[in-house]
Amino acid sequence: MNKKRVIINIVAPLCGVAAFIGVWFAVAASVGKTVILPTPIETLKAFFSLLSQSEFYRSVGMTLARTLLSFIIAFSLACLFAVLSYLCYFFKRAFSPITLMMRVMPTISIILLVFIWFDSEISPYVITFFVIFPMLYTVVANAFDGVDRGLLEMAKAYRIPLCRKIFRLYIPQMAPSVLTGISISLPFSVKLTIAAEVLAFTKESMGRNLKQQSSYLETPSLLAWTLAAILLGFLLEGLILILKKCLFNTKKEGKYADK
Repeated sequence: MNKKRVIINIVAPLCGVAAFIGVWFAVAASVGKTVILPTPIETLKAFFSLLSQSEFYRSVGMTLARTLLSFIIAFSLACLFAVLSYLCYFFKRAFSPITLMMRVMPTISIILLVFIWFDSEISPYVITFFVIFPMLYTVVANAFDGVDRGLLEMAKAYRIPLCRKIFRLYIPQMAPSVLTGISISLPFSVKLTIAAEVLAFTKESMGRNLKQQSSYLETPSLLAWTLAAILLGFLLEGLILILKKCLFNTKKEGKYADK
């Protein structure tokens, strides 16, 4: 059964990708105009052409740096406010309307306001932070709520030190849901950062290159940069999922070894 599941997990995505590429080929052939929709082959040629340009790596590196810095700041503050909410119910209730407002506020409104308040270099950081922060806060706060109350009572009864409770109780129980939330929100941060770069025309960025290729009607290059953004998002999500799998597989193996 496990072997069959593994085969399905490999074959099914490949079939989905093949179907998507087949439809892409068919639509591109029916349109017959590269400027409207190039074929997958033309897009791949443009993509491999980008790989030979130093500007491509600088732009991807700067976009990645903006994404990671914005995400780290948002995640750090989300953890801080989630801890405060967990420790103080009054703070939790007082902070809840703020996070709700940040969640439901239209992203385009945030973008337009940030462009008024900040320059094109700072805007991508601020926009990504404002959109990602409430998502991460909710993930961490829910992870705190999911900690086993029975184990907490037992730790209190046995007077287990706080440091030990953090590393042996809170973190192991919270890590799976927090890592899952990170694996979802981190690729989304890439999309937000690039969108902000497009609108702000930020120097040395993937967004700026997307905007330029669109202005020049270089559709193959536009799709090539889009493919690069997709691969970057896949890479970040894959790294987090691999980290999660390694951590918890190692933990399970350790338990079995102890037995």
